[in-house]
Amino acid sequence: MEVCTMKHLLFTSLALVSALTATTFAQTITPTRVGPVSQYGQLMTGKNSQGKGQIYGSCEGVKDGAEVQVRGMSLYWSLMPQAVEYWSEEGVSTMVRDMNIQIVRAAMATGNEDWSNGYKGYGSDPTTQMNLMKTVVEAAIKNDIYVIIDWHSHNANEQTNSAKDFFSKMAQEYGKYDNVIFELFNEPTDVSWNTIKTYADQVVSAIREHSDNLILVGTPRWDQNPHAPIGNEVNDPKKNTAYTLHYYANSHCWSGSYDWSDPTWGGDCEGTKGEKAMNAGLSVFVSEWGTANSDGNGNPDQSRNQSWQDYMNKHKLSWANWSASYISEGTAAFQNGSSKTSLQYTTSGNLVKGYLSTNPTTYKACHDVTPESSSSSVIAIPFFKSNDQFSVSFANGKLALESSASGATKIEVFDLLGNTRLQKEESLSSGSHLVDIGALPAGSYLARVRQGANIRQVRFDIR
Repeated sequence: MEVCTMKHLLFTSLALVSALTATTFAQTITPTRVGPVSQYGQLMTGKNSQGKGQIYGSCEGVKDGAEVQVRGMSLYWSLMPQAVEYWSEEGVSTMVRDMNIQIVRAAMATGNEDWSNGYKGYGSDPTTQMNLMKTVVEAAIKNDIYVIIDWHSHNANEQTNSAKDFFSKMAQEYGKYDNVIFELFNEPTDVSWNTIKTYADQVVSAIREHSDNLILVGTPRWDQNPHAPIGNEVNDPKKNTAYTLHYYANSHCWSGSYDWSDPTWGGDCEGTKGEKAMNAGLSVFVSEWGTANSDGNGNPDQSRNQSWQDYMNKHKLSWANWSASYISEGTAAFQNGSSKTSLQYTTSGNLVKGYLSTNPTTYKACHDVTPESSSSSVIAIPFFKSNDQFSVSFANGKLALESSASGATKIEVFDLLGNTRLQKEESLSSGSHLVDIGALPAGSYLARVRQGANIRQVRFDIR
């Protein structure tokens, strides 16, 4: 607001020997249902056949028609009791059940905020804020929905060291889950894209030591200029960064331009800027939007809200609505008297609940489908269940296989556009093996290895 999946598959006992998952975790969180994360997998950026930036899921990969759009709610700042009520397992579960959300955004206060009768921000009380964040993340994983770990700061570029430390911890603990998305900077105000990029490059580097999950980066002037990074994108070795677009329906426009000529406040509509970004190959994510005014107040304009919904559905843009709270604001979804287990809706909440009602009500885990190996020109390679007998990692230009079984082993490598780059079959005994995959150019790839009933698939990068 302007004012102010476990790494593919819940291989529960399988240790993946790779740089991204080398840390041993004390606990594995298991979903209690099959939800969107099981069906879509890890969210990832990519381009369609026309070069337009989109969001895809690792289960189907990057191909036309496989774009993924997930929709849900953003929690309010983790500061007020009327908001923190929903920073709970019960709150998240109730929204999954009552509102049919596919994603929740955890907007954590990062500074020294100390709101009256409320909570203190991460800068003053990191333990409480970290615990709130962990509660929401683990609730999302249990419900098999996506969760945005949001460093909810308008001046994150002044908090670089704190943000690096926080995201490093989050990536180490939760970066193996497909559910998790990292949002580095909420609504930068009067800072340039170069300033944002300098900050983001450092935080991305800290995350990439532990996780290849989707990262969202804020854009200038309250996330209303997603086209600003064109030609000067964030340095991400995993090439899995999207750029945020925020809007408030009563205040912002989806198409065309504003009537006044002041280039600071006028010019192209926010939606037009989003289209520019996507057409240039950038992936865009609407990590926050509101039904009313940009200050959170006012009554929702039904017509303007529907036009924005049409825009997001047309472009398959994922979104989180502000806000899951009973704060006294027009954009709050719940009425005073609501609780984490019982939701009474405001005008805004009923409107958003109606939009969410078109989300799927059932999902199919992608690892339940077992297709034949294919040399198809597109990726359609689900991730599969496995067991302790088999693991795959990538190091020093080779695939490292660890197996306690023996037999014919089929090895396939795909690029993220879906092209088959390698197919081979070898008879391997139990133990450790290094498999030469040849001289592939720098980029990101998917390796799938099948040995009898054991199947592993991993994403790896060549620099």
